[in-house]
Amino acid sequence: MNKLLGLSLFLFFSMGVFAQESIYSDEKLNIQMTVESLKDQKNDNFFEYYSLEIKNISDEKISFTPVFNYKTTTGELRNSTSHDGVHLITLAPGETLKGNLEEYKELTLFKEFLIGNSGKKSSTVFYTLESISINY
Repeated sequence: MNKLLGLSLFLFFSMGVFAQESIYSDEKLNIQMTVESLKDQKNDNFFEYYSLEIKNISDEKISFTPVFNYKTTTGELRNSTSHDGVHLITLAPGETLKGNLEEYKELTLFKEFLIGNSGKKSSTVFYTLESISINY
């Protein structure tokens, strides 16, 4: 019984570890990526999006623009520099920002629609994140 409980706890906590992936790091910034879900039952709008968590690991104030490099459903390579709302981000030493759809939308990228209440996806469009780059 104790072994089963221990194994269950290990699996539960290990899922959180694997859910967040470190995808970029240099002497100034560390960036981790998670896939988040939006579930709007009322409007039957369900989708996933990539969310960045960026931490200033330097001893100085840093200003930068993150750039998502991604592939569309049709295989076309794009980046986020052409999106509206792209602007310079400034972080104090040790400060961390996490992307979300309300406050820090520039730190998010749409991934794909999920099956909604209707049993269908709103669209078959999806984006595959290829890499992240930083413009200082």
